[in-house]
Amino acid sequence: MALNLSRNTKVFVSQVNGCNPADGVKGGIKNGKITAGGSGYNVGDIITCDTTSGTGEDAKFIVKAVNSGAVTKVAMPNNCKGKKFIVGETAAQATDAVVTGADHSVTASGEGFIFTVQAVTAGVTADGGRIGTGLFKGNETDANTFRLGVLDGYSFSQGSDSTDVTISEAGATPNRGSKRFNDSLPPAEWSFGTYVRPFQHGAASYRANGTFDCVENIMWAALSGTGLPNATENTTGSGVFVSNATEKGSLCNFTESDVHELMKLSIYFALENTTYRLNQAQINQAEIDFSIDGIAQITWSGNATTIDQVSEVSEDPSLAVEFTTANQGADSAAILSAVTLNANSLALADKTDNCEEFNYVDTTGPSDADYLRNKLSSLFLNTASQGGGKDSQGLDAKNYAINITGGSLTIANNVTYVTPETIGVVDKPIGSFTGARVVNGSLTMYLDNKSNGSNDLLSDLAAATDLVSNSFDMRLYMGVAFNTTAVGASEVPGSFGTHDFGTDGTNAPVINAGVEFAMPRAHLTVPTIEVGDLISASVEFAANGSSLLEGDELSVKYLGVTSHTQAGYKSTGSQAEAVLA
Repeated sequence: MALNLSRNTKVFVSQVNGCNPADGVKGGIKNGKITAGGSGYNVGDIITCDTTSGTGEDAKFIVKAVNSGAVTKVAMPNNCKGKKFIVGETAAQATDAVVTGADHSVTASGEGFIFTVQAVTAGVTADGGRIGTGLFKGNETDANTFRLGVLDGYSFSQGSDSTDVTISEAGATPNRGSKRFNDSLPPAEWSFGTYVRPFQHGAASYRANGTFDCVENIMWAALSGTGLPNATENTTGSGVFVSNATEKGSLCNFTESDVHELMKLSIYFALENTTYRLNQAQINQAEIDFSIDGIAQITWSGNATTIDQVSEVSEDPSLAVEFTTANQGADSAAILSAVTLNANSLALADKTDNCEEFNYVDTTGPSDADYLRNKLSSLFLNTASQGGGKDSQGLDAKNYAINITGGSLTIANNVTYVTPETIGVVDKPIGSFTGARVVNGSLTMYLDNKSNGSNDLLSDLAAATDLVSNSFDMRLYMGVAFNTTAVGASEVPGSFGTHDFGTDGTNAPVINAGVEFAMPRAHLTVPTIEVGDLISASVEFAANGSSLLEGDELSVKYLGVTSHTQAGYKSTGSQAEAVLA
């Protein structure tokens, strides 16, 4: 018996179900054995195989062990399984299809490798309820699966709704029995936190050199739109843009989010010995924390239609299969556990190293991306858009310079899941739709008497008695102190622009890692006084669009300093391109 330690959990978020679509009896390689090891191979070589007698093609094997140049063990990550294979056919090495080297671009000398196919992917996930939508693809321009580093306190669960039938009778000896019936499964609930991790792609990275990005890119994309961005520009339905060193930042806005259904996700909690999949997951809410003594983080939460245990390797992004010359048997589900079950079936890789090495760039470690300290966060408020001044019961045009002591920003999609109510059937949710998009939050600050400080803000708002709806150009800067005297030279919110945070008013690159939350039409309530050792104030805010019909109430821009460079994942001629295409 093996237990699962929560601290060994890895979380993968994907656009796909992870099952290779099949063409009738054809599909990607699911199981098999090495029938000819060949000669001249080295550990790390990548072998591309096609069939000489069938239709199968593009299977790729990573050499894990050799004996005098003959291959004795290979690994196959999910998106190396190829296509159009049939059980019983042999996959032979294609001509000049062996590569090696740090970036797997050097032609190698091995020859004669042959693999026999014993099982292919079926195209339908294990419970039969979801048609496969493609392989897990990490990295490169068409990536659809990412590993996220989550914080302690993650959760996922799905309960049940039931009805109790009871008897209520009068008399000296009434019947008092009851019976319970299961009615339906409510939407599953999930939640986890991530650090805010911006970075910049280096010369040997999976996107263009100088491109700004963030580890949690896929989460912002699912919160704000229906698709993922590609390497250089926005794609249809994507709320996330990426840009280079000329146009600063990785930008998320919500102009693509006015749809009934946002991007659906498959979320995989790969526990130590078990993997659970959350199906048709939606991000309902993101809460950004500005705690002054903490590291910047975001809590993501939402729902899913169902939760099931993954029983097929082809549906698990955390596992890769290892093959030897031994007979693997017909069904990889029989060897799902990370141990050898019998003499004729070699287990799957007992760790996710193969997938981490050959499938997903790991930007979850401290050396790959920046951490942000909330202590450095700052606030900018400008009332220029309101005009009128106090004489007309408005607000004077001014910049407020206020140091915040904490706060939070919440982005909610108000997603609703619908579930049938059929008598005699335990119904499951059939889907979801979005509700009103709400962006609001609160900030705390000491009550000071400096010019254009917190007390002036309180007094000005309290005096504007006829101002039904105020409008501030409000910008929250996470992890960076913005130079408020130069804000007039900065780009408009919702655009890349050419300025870094903390600009000196020129276009000179002064890179500071941080995140800008720009709300060009924020409505502020009158601050409330809070009494403690030091008198402080709390102000609530809500972001408004230019109209009720526009999704331009918020834009989020990341800038990173740390350069992510990993030779195996270069944007061209890389392992990601050569192996995982």
